[in-house]
Formats: sequence, C-alpha cells, structure tokens
Amino acid sequence: MSNTPLVTVICLSYNHENFIDEAIGSIAKQTYYNIEIIIIDDASKDQSVGKIKSSLQKYNLTSTFLKLTDNIGNCKAFNKGLVKANGKYIIDFALDDVLLPNRIEDDVAFFESLNDDFGAIFSDAASIDSKGNKIKSSFFTRNANGTLAVPIKSGDLYERILQTPPLFSAPTITFRGSLLKELGGYDESLAYEDYDIWIRLSRNYKFAFYDTLTTLKRDVPSSLSKHFYKVRGNVLLRSTLKICVKARKINKSQQENQALNQSIRYHMRMAFFTENFYTTLGYASVLNKDNALNLVDKCVVLGTRLHIPMARFYKFYQTKRK
Repeated sequence: MSNTPLVTVICLSYNHENFIDEAIGSIAKQTYYNIEIIIIDDASKDQSVGKIKSSLQKYNLTSTFLKLTDNIGNCKAFNKGLVKANGKYIIDFALDDVLLPNRIEDDVAFFESLNDDFGAIFSDAASIDSKGNKIKSSFFTRNANGTLAVPIKSGDLYERILQTPPLFSAPTITFRGSLLKELGGYDESLAYEDYDIWIRLSRNYKFAFYDTLTTLKRDVPSSLSKHFYKVRGNVLLRSTLKICVKARKINKSQQENQALNQSIRYHMRMAFFTENFYTTLGYASVLNKDNALNLVDKCVVLGTRLHIPMARFYKFYQTKRK
C-alpha cells in the first residue's frame, strides 16, 4: 500500500504490562498496512518494557522504541515521539487501549475525503474494564436502535470544545500530522495533553466526526482521568486552570468566554469538592475578571476560604452516582 498515506501511531506506555500485548496486537491486526509505529515507555516500574519487546517480536512488527530512564509525563514523552513521526496522520495511542481492526483504514478514508481546513477527526469508542469486559458500548448517548440521540456536529467546534463535558473520546482522535507539529505538539508544562491541544488546534482548524466504533478505551482505577478526583495536590486541576487561562487569551468573543466559563465553573467546583482550595480560588479569579461569578460560585469561594472539608461527601456522592 505504498500509494496510501503513512499513518504514525505514537504509543505511550507507563506501567501497562497487563494490556500491552492486546494493544500492540490490535495494531498488528489493522486492515491498513502503511503504518509507522513509535513506542515510548515512560520509565515504567513494572515489566512493560519486556512485554513491549516480546509483543513486537510475537507480531513481527517493526517500530522505533524509546525506553526512557526518567518518568517525564505524557506530554513530554509524546513529543519525543512526534519529533520522529513521518506520518501524514498521527494517532496518540495509550498501550492500555485497543484499536479495532478497521480503525486506521476508516480514519484514512474519511480524512482523505476532507479538505485541508480539517485538523482532526474523531469517531466512537466503547469502554472496557481491566479484563476486556465492555462497560459502555458507546461514548455518545444513543437511542434503543443504536442511532445517536443528539446529532454530532463537524466543522468549527472551537466554542463547543471549550465546554465541559468533552465532545469526544480522546483515544478516537486522529490528527493531521503537519498541524500537530506546527503547534509544537503538546504543552510540556501541563500534566495532561488533550484539552489544551484540542483548544489550540480547533481555534484555526475544523474537526470532523464519523459515526463508527473504532476504539476500545480502557477504564481502570489507574486511568489518568481518575486522577481528577484526587484530594489535595491535584496537578490535573492545576493544569486545567492553566489551560483555561491560555484559552481566555485566544478567545475572540464574549460568547466564547461564556462557553469557557462553563468549563471553568465545573472545574472550580471539582477543585472545591476535592479540597484543592488554592486552585479553586484560581478558577474563581478567572471568572471574576469576566464578572461571571454567580451566587453559587460565591458560596463556593466562601466555602473555600473557610476550608470546609468536602472530599468525604464528594467521594460518597461519586460512589452512589455509579
């Protein structure tokens, strides 16, 4: 398939030993063959490195493999792979997730049908547990017959991407490689990557959705998203605050500010409930600059200044909500 675009799959591994064989196997089983594989192990403390080597040999795959001696986090680790990437399209693939066999073929066919105004595409993902059992069959809300309950738009999605909850499942994103490099990759000062890069890319480029299940996302206690609920010292919430401040600077309208305020307000309350009080006041400060503090927000600020302990009640609420 030399006449087809090269797709680079940048694989990130950190203590994923139990899932690596299935993840790498899912690359090997792709129906699309013009794939460049770059694997970065971020100084795993388990047997991930050995699993990576044995799986590559098992599936007879060639890859660029970087074994880091110091844990540097997702953003820096990914960028080390991005420097080496040659693909027209790039997939950020955590080695605890699974690509369904048609993922890359479907991605390429869809992306090639779009013009250069589109910087990324996304599809659908199902959630699985540590044993591969399906937890949720779709990221999106669907009707009984499987159709989308609410149509998913494509095009200029900047305003929607500012909001919470996310519009799409991160593992389904495929980027136009040249634009990802143009933006300098992920912001290495952050503790996580997706929200920031979505905002920066969607400011000037369109995103497109195609309604196909392409990916299985692993949902386990060690998943990065679970760390948003960490009580005190929460680096993800601090990074989100920094992302929101950055976004405010590139917003062009009050309507965009209002969309961003929805995300700021959501994360401010999460920071309060997890007793990340200093971070809570940071979010409040951003809202206050826009004169957007409502009554509930002011109550949150008061509770923050009084250091009212809420984490135990919040954890109980999260447990009962499941």
